Amino acid sequence: MAQNTFRTPKTIARQKRKSRLTNWVNDVIGLDRLFGENNSWPIRNIDRILWVTLLLIIYIGLTHNAERLVRRIQRAKIELDELRAQYTTLQADFMKSGKQSELSKRVAPLGLTDSQTPPRKLVVKPDEY
Repeated sequence: MAQNTFRTPKTIARQKRKSRLTNWVNDVIGLDRLFGENNSWPIRNIDRILWVTLLLIIYIGLTHNAERLVRRIQRAKIELDELRAQYTTLQADFMKSGKQSELSKRVAPLGLTDSQTPPRKLVVKPDEY
């Protein structure tokens, strides 16, 4: 009888296929000429380089957006404080102008004066009504 043995898998050396993006960038920019044939590190990793570049651009954009939002919040707080102060001033003026002494000063040029006699109470009997 034959003895059982394990097969050894044949290893086929596969060449790494370049992506279409890598080929396009290499054709347009000519990175092989820039870095040389032997130093093809940027060409092999162009996908990662572009991904990191995109992430950096998004990070910078979000940072600018956050700073703009903080400035808008600060402006709104300042405007709110100014409006609150204006409201308090107007409310104080309104309360002061509603006092009897202030009203009598404003109607004095019209010839109206305060009554010197107190008001009288009218009494109505229940059978008269």
